[in-house]
Amino acid sequence: MSVLYVSDLDGTLLNDKQEIENESIEIINHLIVDKGMNFTIATARSIESVREIVKGLRLKMPMVLINGVFIFDAAKSRNIKENYLPGPLAAQVLKAYLESGLNPIVYTIDSAGNAHIYYRGIFNKSEENYIANRLSKGDRRFRCIGDYDECFNEHILTVNAIDKPQKLVKAFQVFSDNEECTCHYGPDIYTPPFNWLEISSRYATKKEAVLYLKKEFHFEKVVCFGDNLNDLSMFEAADEKYAVSNAHATILNTADKIIESNNNNGVAKFLKAAF
Repeated sequence: MSVLYVSDLDGTLLNDKQEIENESIEIINHLIVDKGMNFTIATARSIESVREIVKGLRLKMPMVLINGVFIFDAAKSRNIKENYLPGPLAAQVLKAYLESGLNPIVYTIDSAGNAHIYYRGIFNKSEENYIANRLSKGDRRFRCIGDYDECFNEHILTVNAIDKPQKLVKAFQVFSDNEECTCHYGPDIYTPPFNWLEISSRYATKKEAVLYLKKEFHFEKVVCFGDNLNDLSMFEAADEKYAVSNAHATILNTADKIIESNNNNGVAKFLKAAF
């Protein structure tokens, strides 16, 4: 039976230092190269953030990026599927965020393929950790701006906000039932008690992306690994679903089985035993 294995990154395949352990790299590469395992990742991160993290893995399958905004073929260095947020809807989201006192973080890509991240400043600890971490690694996408007009000259990927739940809840309630978009809402695992709210195209979900890969590459079965709420849609697409032991309670309750934690090479150890 042809099987596709799909793992989330942060909190699942990555340890708490946001790295893939050498043991995991060795196991997964052995299974891909010597055993023919079909393995890929599905993450909220972009290719700019992912490229350095996964450079040690010998991935052959396309990757799911930004929670399904892109499906990226690393071998050809191009997207094979793109799901942009329509401009009028993005404008509604921005307006709702600003009215709720949130700091919108807008992800875009221009006509030349250059990615940008627009933000007004840093207003809380979670934003500081996120933006400072990326800037310290040489991420040149960030643009601190006074207003968001420039965003609408580019393709908008997602409109995000990072804050405490009580500040995010109003905007989440406005858009969670909107069939024209997808809302990803969940904890910032690196800076509690802050949460992320991400609003993107209705087609930008890990579920849709995984089902696309299953169909396009004729897999008979999909096995998924996750830890956070944005993995729930991927679990819906999975024939088997596994949660690392450090996962969010909802993921733990949804999974078919709980495996070892992200800091104990849980995904890699499971795969090694499965093969």
